[in-house]
Amino acid sequence: MDVKSADKNIPVPRPTSHVLRSMLLSVLSAVLLILAFPRTDIWPLAWFAFIPLFYALDRKSSGASFWLAYLCGVVFFAGTLYWFIHVTWVGAILLVLYCGLYFGLFGLGARLSHDEPPLRKILFLAAFWVLLEYARGLLFSGFGWASLGHSQYKNIPFIQIADVTGVPGISFALMLFNAGIFEISRAYAQKKAARAGLILWLLVILFGVIFSYGAFRLNEPMNGQKMQIAVVQGNIPQELKWHKAYWPDIMEKYKIITLRADLEEPDLIIWPETSFPGFLGEDDHMFDLLRDFIRTEITAPVLLGTVVRDQENYFNSTVLISDDGEILKQYNKLHLVPFGEYIPFRKYMPILTDIVPIADFSRGTEYLLFDTDSKATHKMATLICFEDSVSYLSRHFVHKGANVLVNVTNDAWFKDTKMPFMHLQTAIFRSVENRRALIRAANTGVSAFIDAKGRITKRFEDKGRATYVQGYATEEVTLLSGETFFTRFGDIFTYFCFAGVLFHLLQRKLGLRKPI
Repeated sequence: MDVKSADKNIPVPRPTSHVLRSMLLSVLSAVLLILAFPRTDIWPLAWFAFIPLFYALDRKSSGASFWLAYLCGVVFFAGTLYWFIHVTWVGAILLVLYCGLYFGLFGLGARLSHDEPPLRKILFLAAFWVLLEYARGLLFSGFGWASLGHSQYKNIPFIQIADVTGVPGISFALMLFNAGIFEISRAYAQKKAARAGLILWLLVILFGVIFSYGAFRLNEPMNGQKMQIAVVQGNIPQELKWHKAYWPDIMEKYKIITLRADLEEPDLIIWPETSFPGFLGEDDHMFDLLRDFIRTEITAPVLLGTVVRDQENYFNSTVLISDDGEILKQYNKLHLVPFGEYIPFRKYMPILTDIVPIADFSRGTEYLLFDTDSKATHKMATLICFEDSVSYLSRHFVHKGANVLVNVTNDAWFKDTKMPFMHLQTAIFRSVENRRALIRAANTGVSAFIDAKGRITKRFEDKGRATYVQGYATEEVTLLSGETFFTRFGDIFTYFCFAGVLFHLLQRKLGLRKPI
């Protein structure tokens, strides 16, 4: 058949050189996306990163669209999540291959909408992308890291819309821009200036609104009570952390740093996740020595992370100890990390225990807040480990009255990679979504203070390094109250995207498409 006479909408066979070109374009998109994330942080690249992929997918069959987009996803997640190999290389490979599937499904969505009018097409692609990211953050306990919107964490005016839409709104806007620029370029190539102008005006108006809203929010005053908080970064290597012979030295290191931090007269001192070298409920003698140290030598309460044994259950917990050495409250982690704190489907697939030989932690049951003053007006939520990457947890804590968020974490599992910086990246959005300051105490970094507008006001560094250094940092934090639209209504923007995608598919099914 003569290719020239073929319908323009029907995929045609491509020579090998075209296949190779499409694969290179797919990989190029992945590389641009990788560079937009930590530690390179060239965030403007995310505004254009998908354009090569769109050219690769142009007029491809459904199968080719899936595999080209899947290739892009696998390369991207390999470049951003490679640090999982330090825990389990088998699990890391499976995670990358699994997450890449969402890109592959996006390729199918692009194929499905290839013959749609440009305006409808770009709106569909942006909404469909949001649904895919939402599903990735929800299914199988959820893994929402490296969402497209996360790449903009340093683009402070742009991310202020997160208090309305959450991260999905930022991802939506970025995908809309990528797809819109691609369609504008195609329209100009086809000498359809009016079509290009319509899409351009949509982008100008949308992003004008977003940045105007960001400027408005950034100029709002933040009024509230102040609290001086110190975070301690112990920098304990993971290979030493659970060896009992090193526990006295670990405790001594934390005591020395805490004494230095206490000289600045903070209202609270925070230690990282599992910073107590032992198990509360098993190593109580060591814990009693710690309580005596706080009672006799420290003038502020200490919040610390510890593993707690309660009969046959083990919890990943935070404990607040008063300056009198009394245990005030204990929070048990609610959202456990699969293959890090428990083995999913262990009962049905015992081989998983051989791949990742860990015991299961027990899950907490209460959204518990810590009162950090005698009048219980300072209410603090502690997010342990990856809990700060799960948006609904922070929302529920704030809804219960938390006026400051704390993340205690131990990222030493993943060595000196980009992981600690990606972890910091996700935490910033919890601040903006709920308009709360967020304090991070991390064993090996990055320990930092984030204000309610997503700005890093201070992070602990030693000679320019934020990871694998030890010390402390102190900062004044503003305690805020009230609820944002996102805190109150959650993922309603995502539900609108779902409704839009469903409406689009129904229109296609019923043949009710309009030329816009």
